[in-house]
Amino acid sequence: NNKLIFQIKMPGRAAKKSTTPSKSAPKTKGQRYDYTELGKVSVTSSDSHHVYGVIVDATFPYKANNDKFICSLKIVDPSLNGKEFATVVIYAKKFENLPIVHRLGDIIRLHRASLRMYKGHRQFNVTTHWHGSWALFSTDSKNALGQAAGDAPTSFSGSRSTFEKHESGILSNLRKWASAYFAGDAAAAGDKLRAL
Repeated sequence: NNKLIFQIKMPGRAAKKSTTPSKSAPKTKGQRYDYTELGKVSVTSSDSHHVYGVIVDATFPYKANNDKFICSLKIVDPSLNGKEFATVVIYAKKFENLPIVHRLGDIIRLHRASLRMYKGHRQFNVTTHWHGSWALFSTDSKNALGQAAGDAPTSFSGSRSTFEKHESGILSNLRKWASAYFAGDAAAAGDKLRAL
């Protein structure tokens, strides 16, 4: 019954009222970002959102036109009850500003994402050249390249990445949940496999 921290508020800006009430953990002194579970982000809110999700599908970044590159992902978290997923579309002006996902099950953090419904699913849109950002974290103790993984991101957009104290708890809970989520899928798939 682990919960992520809720609702986003940017310092120095008046928060817009959402038509859907949100449960928000109180901010601690110096905390800049609050994170909302994927299934609890208000679709009617025009605010930008900060979320974490476990990657279950990803495309390799590709060029859409002369000045736009795109990467698409599918992500999940406990609030989606293992039945749904949210899509993520990340836009950038340069290929190197997009994530290259090495391993499904890793975690992505999105800052300043907009949300809309697309084909019946929540779609988070992040524009890296318009203040949006992403960071990838390993679910395992070692990242896909075999390096020790702690709370530091394995890759991120921009020149630097932030990480606040309260995010350690979010990452820890999401890592445990992701391990159980994929172990459950592996067990179900194992029943349908036959040795050759």
